Amino acid sequence: MSRIHRLDPVVRDQIAAGEVVERPASVVKELIENALDADSCRIHIRLIEGGHSSIEVTDDGSGIEPSDLPLAMARHATSKISELSDLDSSPWLGFRGEALAAIAAVSRVRLMSRTTSEPVGHELSVEGGVAGTPKMVAMAPGTTVRVTSLFYNTPARHKSQKSAGAEAGWIQHLTEHLAISRYDVGFLVEQGDKVLLKTTSQTTPIQTLHQLYGREVADSLLPVEHTGITGIRIRGWIAPAHIHRGTRHTQSLYVNQRWVTNWVLRQAIEEAFKPHVPDRRFPLFWLWLDLQPSGVDPNVHPTKAEVRIDRERQVAALLYRAVQDTLTNKSQSSSLSIAPNHAHDELTEYAQSELRLETFPLGDKRASSDTQILHKEFLELTPLAQWQAKYIISQGPLGLYLIDQHAAHERLYYERFKREKGASMIAQPLLVPHIITLNTTEWQAFIQHRQLFQDAGFEITESGGSTIMVHAVPQGFKDLPSDPEMVRTVLESIIQGHAQYGHPVTWVEEPLFAMAACKAAIKAYRPMSHVEMRGLLQDMALLTDPRGCPHGRPTLIRLSLEEVDRRFGRKG
Repeated sequence: MSRIHRLDPVVRDQIAAGEVVERPASVVKELIENALDADSCRIHIRLIEGGHSSIEVTDDGSGIEPSDLPLAMARHATSKISELSDLDSSPWLGFRGEALAAIAAVSRVRLMSRTTSEPVGHELSVEGGVAGTPKMVAMAPGTTVRVTSLFYNTPARHKSQKSAGAEAGWIQHLTEHLAISRYDVGFLVEQGDKVLLKTTSQTTPIQTLHQLYGREVADSLLPVEHTGITGIRIRGWIAPAHIHRGTRHTQSLYVNQRWVTNWVLRQAIEEAFKPHVPDRRFPLFWLWLDLQPSGVDPNVHPTKAEVRIDRERQVAALLYRAVQDTLTNKSQSSSLSIAPNHAHDELTEYAQSELRLETFPLGDKRASSDTQILHKEFLELTPLAQWQAKYIISQGPLGLYLIDQHAAHERLYYERFKREKGASMIAQPLLVPHIITLNTTEWQAFIQHRQLFQDAGFEITESGGSTIMVHAVPQGFKDLPSDPEMVRTVLESIIQGHAQYGHPVTWVEEPLFAMAACKAAIKAYRPMSHVEMRGLLQDMALLTDPRGCPHGRPTLIRLSLEEVDRRFGRKG
């Protein structure tokens, strides 16, 4: 074994850089945070090949003094802290004094900056950690950092990078989170001549959420406001439980204005949604935690993506309660709907006319004389009441039945869509085009698979950034509530692995029909009349498989008389 020796400074810097700079998005995050700390009002990010070839971040902030340019590129150099105690109250996003040095160690960097007191700017070029000589440059006040040839001198890291599209998508994704936190700053992300993201300075986060995710999301959000023990405040917005996504890209958690990842806190939020959100689906939320700075350590991770919080479990419990209270207060549930005692008149009414719910028509016409009854047991069920505006309580020859109204109605629509799939896939123009703002992952999936949307009966055009206009939807779905959401349904099926490019149009049918049925079906907390409950039960007799919804949840639970007697301690 060779003798112990000190590493060459260049080698040391490249090793250290690996802790901070993992991918192009790491560079963008550090540069944006520096720009925000410089009180910028506008931040412009330009990418070439997803940042592999070039990343340029320009801001209109306070700038760097000419004499400080070499220090700005040096390790452990910062203007934000002076001693250890400063960490307890630092308001800055970045303060480790390593970001620019780490970036310069594995790339070629051109740093240009001008303060408002200087007539011209100054620039400094650094290659592989070796700085050149500062020189004057004409520019507006602010700072521009141009990073090229990322990882050119670390081949192993260079080979492990994702595709340009994946990196551009992740950069757009992280910029969305930062833009929501700093809604008072305008952000622009471009790749070549394509705008990936654009926000303007706003007065509230909800306005930025509207710009990023569209009116359909922003208008539905529920405000969260909760003050717990001393020094803890929770605020922000959550989407209602019936709005959910196949990924966590529309979840943001901020601790003292810093976007962070904390699985304990995130799990607490998702647990509050758990009774209302299907498996493998994720709620939408944007929540801010204001904590005592002395109780938060953001310096435990090289990129400051994770933080350590005092009394973490207690904070998680407060988050759970805040979200749960918001969902409960907005719930429209009713405790119990008792069926009226005039079933004969209602059955006559039912037999003479087609059943139509107020907003959600049932998926099938009334059974005609030649309709095949596949499950007679459902014709023998008598609805007694609606419980919690979610379940139908019925009795039958074999016991007591609880029917999930949403799951049962969902199955009706699903089987109808499968029967009519040929007609369903014909494009039906919309009277007014719908505008949808896609998140990062959805946008990348749309760009890659746009031809399959056309094959499926959609007509879609791009309208700038990650916003699209839906001009036509498949024929079978034109009358459904929120029909433009069918586009997001298809995208989610791609993201979740249900589809592979090159397959015929049938690649979308199962997940598309399932999600279309889910959106069309009666929702939980929708009161039903006795006629509607009986009509739903009789329609279930016509289904091929009425036992479960297309997502795998059961439509009914049966309690036998023997089981009920046993639970009450009766012998018969």
